[in-house]
Amino acid sequence: MSLNSFSREEHLKKSDAIKAVLDKGACYKSGPVNVYILKRPDADTNKAAFICKKVLHQKKTVLRNRIRRILKEAYRKTSCFLSAGNDIVIIGTKITKDMLSTEIERELAGVFKKYSKK
Repeated sequence: MSLNSFSREEHLKKSDAIKAVLDKGACYKSGPVNVYILKRPDADTNKAAFICKKVLHQKKTVLRNRIRRILKEAYRKTSCFLSAGNDIVIIGTKITKDMLSTEIERELAGVFKKYSKK
């Protein structure tokens, strides 16, 4: 696997695991995204989930899926800043359809660097 890949094993799929991250994880709000991170001491990989709310995008599935793709691409490129063993939930809160992934990459890189300094 390459350094910047995002394989199926890295997806956080179970709703119980996502709820645990949202309830117990550290929250970092940064511009267009909210990032919740929960450390798992027994894991050797990061697992991530991406959420885009219906309310923000006029119930258009196409826009929500595009925003999820942008979030996944930004995470894939910035995951090297974060140490292994975390569950991550990234919520797109103020993302518009014209926003580029490079803007979101900057925000995620800042959040991941801030978290890794702790």
